[in-house]
Amino acid sequence: MSTDISPIKPPMVERIKDFYWQFERRSIPLGVGCAYFGDADDYRDTLTGDLKLMDRLYSLGLRYFDTSRTYNNSEQAVGEFVSRIDRKTIFLATKSQYPFRRSKDAFSVFCDNFYASFERLKTDHIDLFQIHDTDHFDCCEPQVIPFLLEQQGKGLIDYIGLGTRSLNAHELAILSGHVDSVLSYINYSLLKRSAAHVIGVAKQRGVAFINASVFHFGTIKHPDPLGPDGLGSTDRPAFGFRRRNLRSVAKMQALCREMGVDIAQASLQYSMFNPDIALTLNGIRRDSNIDSTVAAMREVIYPEQWARIYALQAEDPYLYVQDDLL
Repeated sequence: MSTDISPIKPPMVERIKDFYWQFERRSIPLGVGCAYFGDADDYRDTLTGDLKLMDRLYSLGLRYFDTSRTYNNSEQAVGEFVSRIDRKTIFLATKSQYPFRRSKDAFSVFCDNFYASFERLKTDHIDLFQIHDTDHFDCCEPQVIPFLLEQQGKGLIDYIGLGTRSLNAHELAILSGHVDSVLSYINYSLLKRSAAHVIGVAKQRGVAFINASVFHFGTIKHPDPLGPDGLGSTDRPAFGFRRRNLRSVAKMQALCREMGVDIAQASLQYSMFNPDIALTLNGIRRDSNIDSTVAAMREVIYPEQWARIYALQAEDPYLYVQDDLL
């Protein structure tokens, strides 16, 4: 008499290694952020271009694709791409927002979004489903976590994650033992190391730390961050940076120019070459983003150049501080 025993699922931090970018004989922990795909009122308006970009990324060997219900019509665009390839060849991650404010229908909206994601993505299986943009983790535990654990038990999803701004929420999620990954953005790059502690906690607990937005939505290459028309021209924080931080941005830009180092390429390498970061996501909007990503993998930054970058980081007293607002 034989017994059908389901295979044991490996931890996500190990599983995603099968989907690392195989580039020029190297296995690189890089995935595709899909926020810019389907960025139109009707995803079909940009679909031809979006599919061309995704096809190119796929042909280059990228196999991890991360989207969200919150990213306008990104799920629909990614779903069209999924329908064109062998589904088993990619790791597919998506998210649904759990409202910041409690409301009577917050949980039902989350559940509706969960089931709708399968239709939009044209798949019957999602590798990673993430709770998106919640201010704190506590509100997720009474209903959302049990719901996702139930769906995991049914085999609809493999892993559960949290993708939000708050590092405190990430740490609580990791310590709860209920999540397989946390996705942090604009918290770890050449210009910020506020996520360093959480990265350490994730490693200790065997949780995959996914890093995103290392370019800070363009802040890192802004031509004049402190000028009258720059990012520091108002009191409003600019993508995680208050005016005090922007002084460090300008200094890092100047140092990289002096050394002949592309600051964006350095920031991408800085994240990907940290062994405690399971995966870095790079958002792709156009062909030039793909070209620059490939160039970053081929760019050699020498130890003495990194040493000067680290020395400049050490001068910034706010490097490890997470600002409250974007």
